[in-house]
Amino acid sequence: MSANEHRDRRNAATPARIFGLTDKALVWRGEDGNAAAGQVELADIAQVRLSVEMAGQQSQVVCRVTDTQGEETVFGSMRWTGVGHWEPAADTFSALLRELHLALLPYRDGIRFIEGSSMVFLFVMFGLGLALTGISLFFFALLFLVREQPTGLFLIAGVVAGVWLTRLFWPRGPKPYDPETYARPATKREPDPA
Repeated sequence: MSANEHRDRRNAATPARIFGLTDKALVWRGEDGNAAAGQVELADIAQVRLSVEMAGQQSQVVCRVTDTQGEETVFGSMRWTGVGHWEPAADTFSALLRELHLALLPYRDGIRFIEGSSMVFLFVMFGLGLALTGISLFFFALLFLVREQPTGLFLIAGVVAGVWLTRLFWPRGPKPYDPETYARPATKREPDPA
């Protein structure tokens, strides 16, 4: 296994895993580090998707690796530690992501490299935004315009939140990216002069 190991746990329903690379596969094992839990051969990878997802009140970058059989392996830049609690793991995530993209360069013609959330997720969140907007508008009209109760004004916040959700999650297709972008080592930023 590679020197760059990444500890990850997606949520309460998934086990903690340690990810790494061999010459021929992306591998992972249990948190105890003893037994190999699984692997996906580099030659069998069909798609690599990078997206930004929520991690509690913060956001994280998530890498979803899909093989030719449709099985998906996921790891991200934040690690779930408990209900509502996430800890950053960006340093090991970015090292593994760089190493993975470098290892996949010989296979790049057979792999789809894309950035963006899945259309299903976008449609669900877009639908929730539309529902929130519609329900808030209905009760605003009922309470404020028909019954002339000033409490209906509070529903304007629901309308604004619903419109914000629909705009944020407007369904758009994923964008392809060049794997060499992530295969390059990160450039170190020079400290600002004092």
